Amino acid sequence: MGVRACFVRLARVEQVPALVMRSVENARVALDDGHVDKAIKMMTSTDALCSRVVAPPTVHGLALRVLADAYLYKAHAGEGEATTMDAEGDGAGDVGGAGDDGGDGNDNNSGGADKTYVERAKDALNKGLNICKVHDGKAGLPAFMRSDLAGRMGDLYAAMGEIHREEGNYKEALRSLRLAVGKFEELGQKDFIAATINRVAFTYMDKSQWTEALSELEEAEKIASSAESESALLSTTFAYKAKCLIALENIPGARIAYESALKYGMACGNVGVNAEAEEFLARTQSQSTVDDSAFL
Repeated sequence: MGVRACFVRLARVEQVPALVMRSVENARVALDDGHVDKAIKMMTSTDALCSRVVAPPTVHGLALRVLADAYLYKAHAGEGEATTMDAEGDGAGDVGGAGDDGGDGNDNNSGGADKTYVERAKDALNKGLNICKVHDGKAGLPAFMRSDLAGRMGDLYAAMGEIHREEGNYKEALRSLRLAVGKFEELGQKDFIAATINRVAFTYMDKSQWTEALSELEEAEKIASSAESESALLSTTFAYKAKCLIALENIPGARIAYESALKYGMACGNVGVNAEAEEFLARTQSQSTVDDSAFL
């Protein structure tokens, strides 16, 4: 390869992050507009580009995260099986090494057209994680790169945890979500830590393990109390806490939790939580522990 060709190639590689970010933004717009197949094709091409030029792991991981989102859109729309056209050549899961779901990391070409969209989403997330793991913990990595890597891996683990939870695979859901919490702790981002712990609690709630969920929510409350998005986080934390206490037949405690949820929900405009809290508080007014005569 001549000198000029080397410089041309280097210039193209340096342009990749900007190209990927533009492609990701376009794909997200396509998803918002309901053009899911278009988004999948965009991210499939972007994934191939990233693989070809060995893009930064955080950039490639972002593209795979959006590809996974697009597959999940298809799954949630009731389109269970991937078509042959969509299955070909997206490269998800083709990084060497074992994937998080026990695959061989190269399972995209084995029965690809028969995979569900959920499976393909997990393949994409696993590929992103495997790409990032190669660089995770490397000596001499600049601080900003370590932070970016931790954030990207945390996001990928959290997304994987949500898929496992929806599938009812609670063991893997909790494992992935706790790995996400660990990465967000490396990042030092309290908002992400608290939000993910809320999801850990929600997973326990799905299992009807109310005491375990309450324990997680106490931790989320401590962290969220000093987070940038305090009101948004705590409105959810206290709403979840109220649901747990209702399940444990502690209505007075649930009222206190919903009162807090409503306070924070009003501060951040969490319409769903506000409506939920107001309805419960009105319905259970007779069980209030507040002495109304004190306000007369």
